[in-house]
Amino acid sequence: MQKKSGVRIELIDLVKAVTIFLVILGHTAANEATPLYRRVLYSFHMPLFFFLAGLSIRPEPIRGRDGWQTFLRKNILALVVPYLIWGLIYAPFSFDRFPKLFYASWASLVAMETLTSLWYLPTLFAARILVQAVVSYCGASDPDRIRSLCAYAAVPMFSVGFLCPRMETGYPWCMDVGFVAAGFILLGIALRHKILIFAQETGMKLGAAFVLACVLFYLGSAGRGDALELSLMCDGRYGNVFWFLANTVFGSMTVICFCMILARIAREGARPFSVSAVTCIGVHTMGIFLIHKNLVFQLVLPWIRSFLPGMEFFTAFLASGVALAASLWLCLLIERYVPQLLGQFPRYDA
Repeated sequence: MQKKSGVRIELIDLVKAVTIFLVILGHTAANEATPLYRRVLYSFHMPLFFFLAGLSIRPEPIRGRDGWQTFLRKNILALVVPYLIWGLIYAPFSFDRFPKLFYASWASLVAMETLTSLWYLPTLFAARILVQAVVSYCGASDPDRIRSLCAYAAVPMFSVGFLCPRMETGYPWCMDVGFVAAGFILLGIALRHKILIFAQETGMKLGAAFVLACVLFYLGSAGRGDALELSLMCDGRYGNVFWFLANTVFGSMTVICFCMILARIAREGARPFSVSAVTCIGVHTMGIFLIHKNLVFQLVLPWIRSFLPGMEFFTAFLASGVALAASLWLCLLIERYVPQLLGQFPRYDA
């Protein structure tokens, strides 16, 4: 589906780093609790992750059986294998739980008592297949307009995902959520060039865009107070679809514009500085996503609350920073010795 550029784009890695921090911050509240800050974060952070998946790639149509076999093999190794491994690592041992792992919905992960955050991997796998089908079709019909056609194709993807009737057990391999995720990925593909070009605008324009995005996002999320519903994309629960999409757009704009300004200051400020530590986080978001949750609940939060009771948001913010640093360190360690756990397999010459 994609042909990655030889040089990573700093802005995208910055946005990924900020987004994974927001994901961890959202996870520090228990699932049954719905503080306002958690509802605000859940209104946009996972859609932004899928949008970034599209922003990170350049579309390339697949032609022929061999091309599809290669595409599926790469995605199985990168997403399905880590999903199965980590699903078994986190679950209590029981043969009865195995079928639930292969059903691969959020509800089945809850029933299996494993890491429920793993829903992201089968969803991304399903979404990538859908997106690749769209890219290949668009490339065959009008290769010069792949990006604009991807934007149009996002509409039926969203329509199918939002209109799917709810199932108590969820859909196999999160297919209903996969359609919505595919819509965000297609928008990322379509808007990649426009966003990277806008990042070169003057600081005044970037600042104005950031302030506008903040205001609009506040009005659609925190400004609505108790009317703001908790959106759980993992379970196909979006609340009011209009507000879900509006908050996704303006929340994503807020984070992206903030990172554009940060990158500009780092390069051109009175005292330039390096953002390499932040971009390193962005490079390893999948590993951090897989590792952080148990660290937060079993180690970091109990430790911080032992000497800093109360102050819920401040405690969560501090715990998220500590968990992020610890997860990155563990991720780098795993990449060095057992990269297969993170879907990274060595390539052998034929």
